[in-house]
Amino acid sequence: LNKMRAILVGGAGVAPSLLRQIEQLTVPVYLTYGMTETASHVALRRLNGPEAAPHYRGLPGLHLGQDERGCLTVRGDVTNDELITTNDRIELLDKHTFDWLGRVDFVINSGGVKVQAEKVELVLDVALAEVGEMRRAFVAGRPDERLGQAITAYVEGPSLTPATEAQVLGLLRTRLGQYEAPRALVYVPAFETTASGKLDRAATLRTAAG
Repeated sequence: LNKMRAILVGGAGVAPSLLRQIEQLTVPVYLTYGMTETASHVALRRLNGPEAAPHYRGLPGLHLGQDERGCLTVRGDVTNDELITTNDRIELLDKHTFDWLGRVDFVINSGGVKVQAEKVELVLDVALAEVGEMRRAFVAGRPDERLGQAITAYVEGPSLTPATEAQVLGLLRTRLGQYEAPRALVYVPAFETTASGKLDRAATLRTAAG
């Protein structure tokens, strides 16, 4: 890999375990942000080396903004100068740089507190790895009479032992606090995927609900 000029990573987020491996490479590795409407990526984030950055930077010639939901808007040559509105919540740091927070449709409203699922998932991945469980997992809201939606972690594969599950939930509470930490782990034998191999959250939730 180090013989390449650069590596572009896209299509999904980078798990903490993969990021640690990327940081050992000398070849520049970039996480890309793009969409079908722009045919390719419109922003890059360097993942390794002295130029590694925590933020995405838009490509030259693009005008970045936000709509009333806090979602990214893009206008430029790649959009034929049309304003493209995404469903990705961001923090716009300046006119060229932004932090990606997550999909607006993945926001969980639990007892009036709005929680971004992707933020919780990053902590969940680390917690599972720390107890020796390298599994796929995601976070979603499960219907709850009192809260409206209960923050729930869905984990692929067989159930963890009670002791290990308690350890994972404890790590999540410590690192996220009571309002963002999942209240339960739900186990799904195998996650559903799309035709392109990506996780199909909606289908997996239907499977989990029986």
